[in-house]
Amino acid sequence: PVHGPQNVEVVDIRSRQLTLQWEPFGYAVTRCHSYNLTVHYQYVFNQQKYEAEELIQTSSHYTLRGLRPFMTIRLRLALSNPEGKMESEELVVQTEEDVPGPVPLESIQGGPFEEKIYVQWKPPNETNGIITLYEITYKAVGSLDPTADLSNQRGKVFKLRNETHHLFVGLYPGTTYSFTIKASTVKGFGPPITTRIATKIS
Repeated sequence: PVHGPQNVEVVDIRSRQLTLQWEPFGYAVTRCHSYNLTVHYQYVFNQQKYEAEELIQTSSHYTLRGLRPFMTIRLRLALSNPEGKMESEELVVQTEEDVPGPVPLESIQGGPFEEKIYVQWKPPNETNGIITLYEITYKAVGSLDPTADLSNQRGKVFKLRNETHHLFVGLYPGTTYSFTIKASTVKGFGPPITTRIATKIS
């Protein structure tokens, strides 16, 4: 080819896909009727570098799917014919954020006392962006005291992204509480995860 793909730009970017556009080729550029256009891209996830390429069979637009949210992706188009290959300049783009995955259930730990419970957890394995806050709802689901009125034993707290713990106070002794935790990014809340912890009794 005379030169690589030109005027390559990203015209649409989402959390798991992006669309490229470029200047269509005339025969004067490809110098051959049989030519291939491929997109080469790479990104880093969990400290591991991934590289991939896909064959493009459209004339001026292509959508790259199956990407991960909030990833920095380096990509370039390559035009090749039997005589050789020419590449476009490299583009560096970032996919959008998405809602996060769940807080890992096994990470939730409870430290129960008679009238309070200390709860801590870890961020989702798949944050899919920057965690903005956590929502924890709790309610009493049963008591060793059959006469206890549990109707007011419920509530909701919000914690900032770096506060992955909370001390719930004003609880009843010998009572089981359910705690439901979910994480949020700018795109909204991810799926909730629920665990049960009981207060102690003297």
